[in-house]
Amino acid sequence: MLAAVYHGEGVVRVEEIPEPVPAPDEVVVHVEACGICGSDVQIANVPPGHPSTPPVVLGHEFVGRITAVGSAATGVEVGQRVIIDPDPKCGACAFCRAGRPANCANIVALGVYRDGALAEYVAAPAACAFPIAEDVPAEIAALTEPLACVVNATNRAAIRPGESAVVYGAGAIGLLFVAVFRASGASPVVVVEPNPRRRAVALEVGADHALSPEDFASRRAGILPLGADVVADAVGSALGDAIDVAAMGARIVVFGMNQNAVVPIRQVVITEKSIGIFGTYITHYTFPAAIRMIESGSLNLTPIVSDVVPLADALDGLARLRSGEATKVVIVP
Repeated sequence: MLAAVYHGEGVVRVEEIPEPVPAPDEVVVHVEACGICGSDVQIANVPPGHPSTPPVVLGHEFVGRITAVGSAATGVEVGQRVIIDPDPKCGACAFCRAGRPANCANIVALGVYRDGALAEYVAAPAACAFPIAEDVPAEIAALTEPLACVVNATNRAAIRPGESAVVYGAGAIGLLFVAVFRASGASPVVVVEPNPRRRAVALEVGADHALSPEDFASRRAGILPLGADVVADAVGSALGDAIDVAAMGARIVVFGMNQNAVVPIRQVVITEKSIGIFGTYITHYTFPAAIRMIESGSLNLTPIVSDVVPLADALDGLARLRSGEATKVVIVP
């Protein structure tokens, strides 16, 4: 089968590899659509901004149909259309047993440490499969996994109707924050993004204001005279700015991941403002909620997907995301 394989620092090739065979507790999924995540871009960067174990097939945001079921797998059947949680939790480590599965010590993430779904087929634990309705367009269904991650982050921020929110970054994750914050009743929702194309998409998705960093600096006092109640760093390098814009008693969710970023902060401001800071990037029992939101059509997610391309063009898709030309690239194998 064809797959996009990461071979080490800066090297990704679309090449032929063997089709997967399910282990007893696994399923094989024929991939309908797989989104390219910002973490895929970070893995492929030089130097890498996200850890991985090459060689590995990239891709973890996907929808597909089960074509094979392992001998010990239960609750699944051939032909089911499913979303897969790409971060299988062990259920047995100290963190899982303490009710914190998002901190599981034994996660082997699909598309990062084991083969993922930028391919025609992918093997995955059967316990990680969640059914999704047949009528959801594939490119929207492929947003379920990142949406589930953003729902978890929003839950941690405990945003309430009428609270103000600032989102740094209008890539796919930032745009999903906008959609969920809007659905949660936040007002105003402000996006800070240097790319004008992405700012336009943020307004379509539901932002009240989508501003360049320079415009935000000049207009901030008028829009947020007391600061923002909730701030989301969707880029992985905006914590200093988030602390600065946070209101008294605000909550900050740090979501974006860039292990090369070193951000200066004034710690005393955190104390003076009584700010809560939460690091979060995967799910916490939030797949069912995300699937319901996707199936209901309650969020305006269509503008987020800017490119739907074949697997042969995966490298171009990575490049378009890296350059900011695209907001979300979805691969259709």
